[in-house]
Amino acid sequence: MKRLSLRVRLTALFVVIYGSTTILFSLFAYYKLNESLLHDFDNALYNYSIDISQTIEYGPSIDLNLPQLIMEEGKIFPFPSGTALILVRHISGEILSRSGNFGLFLPPFQTEVKKILKGADSAYVTINDTDVIPEAEANTYRVITFPLDSETNPTLFLQIAAPRVTLETQTRQLKNILQFGLPAVLAVAILAGLFFASRALRPVQEMIQFTNRLRAEDLHERIPLPGTRDEIRKLAETLNEMLERIEKAFTSQERFVADASHQLLTPLTILKGEIETNARSTQDEAQQKVYKSLLQEVDNLSRIVKDMLLLARIDAGESALQFSEIYLDEILIDVISRLQRLAKTKNIQISFDLLNQEQRAPILGDADLLINLVMNLIENSIKYSPEGQAILVKLDWEKSANKLTVEDFGQGIPESLRAQVFNRFSRADTSSNTKGFGLGLAIAQKIALLHKSEIQFVEKPAPGTLVELKFQNK
Repeated sequence: MKRLSLRVRLTALFVVIYGSTTILFSLFAYYKLNESLLHDFDNALYNYSIDISQTIEYGPSIDLNLPQLIMEEGKIFPFPSGTALILVRHISGEILSRSGNFGLFLPPFQTEVKKILKGADSAYVTINDTDVIPEAEANTYRVITFPLDSETNPTLFLQIAAPRVTLETQTRQLKNILQFGLPAVLAVAILAGLFFASRALRPVQEMIQFTNRLRAEDLHERIPLPGTRDEIRKLAETLNEMLERIEKAFTSQERFVADASHQLLTPLTILKGEIETNARSTQDEAQQKVYKSLLQEVDNLSRIVKDMLLLARIDAGESALQFSEIYLDEILIDVISRLQRLAKTKNIQISFDLLNQEQRAPILGDADLLINLVMNLIENSIKYSPEGQAILVKLDWEKSANKLTVEDFGQGIPESLRAQVFNRFSRADTSSNTKGFGLGLAIAQKIALLHKSEIQFVEKPAPGTLVELKFQNK
């Protein structure tokens, strides 16, 4: 249930409450209506019994030897709901007269007589087993036991079994209405619930879509306020207040990183110059080693500061970038020429291949960032490749994209570490033999994402690492 959307949960809750209430009310109405119909039926049966009793003539009672009862046939047939079965019985249970084909059916008697002797003017019972009645006209019969000769101390009783044809028809019709009507009502309730829940939650859905579209450069935008004065408007106002606080915090952080980076670069440049000056003024080998180490650390700090500046620029989003039409092969040629000196220190040959040159097409991107991306990938391959190996760089101009692959034959990156190498200050090789601070691939991936691409590791049979990027053609 928790995985379902709020709209579905609200609809389900509405249908459960509405459906339960409707079903309970329908059952109550069915019970009351059935009770009312039965009461009306009993009243009609009682009046009919009075009519029948007034047509019966009998002589003076001498034990059980009574004259033949005379009944008006017109009063016996028909009962308004069908053909009634009529008995006249002595208090002992003996049947004195009958009308209608009872077959093996004999209505309950002694229990009903006891009710009358206790003061009831008549007694009723419903017979459900009608299989023993020949040509039964209904599934159930209603039997009335009515005193004939005296109200206080009767000895003769009239029993009429009337088929409940009309009552059963009315009850069946009511059942059919409930059986088919309730599912239809619940179906309408479900559809109506989904519709109104969707309408009620539409402003919330619009807020979700709005916030999903927000990027770092869009933090100045605000959620449109709905025209209603309710909790949803309050939610929109609260989110706008939160966006304002986030925008201020983000702007402050960007300004701090940019200012701090700029401020740090100046003293680092001055420090480097002083170290180089002192290094040139001494011939002491021990001091020369110290100055060389200091220069390396200053260079490392300068690179970190520059990387942080670049990350701040990337985090600012596309609004801070300068996109233009760029040919990726020109970027690669420039980067490879810059890295040749580093490659030669390890006797590494960088091989550069261009495929499908007849389909050469530009991409839309920021030249400085793309240079940084390609340089990070190739420089990483040089760092992690053993001496004397080769690095293969390929640019394939496909119909709709520029596909760039960089392959080396070093130790490779374990599959378990491939996701985390794109985190800042994270490295696959943490040994001290390889220099770096774990910012290169994090910056490269961010640059790729800004250019609607992504660095992907491709499986290969030989040792090493093969990365692939695709840039959509302009």
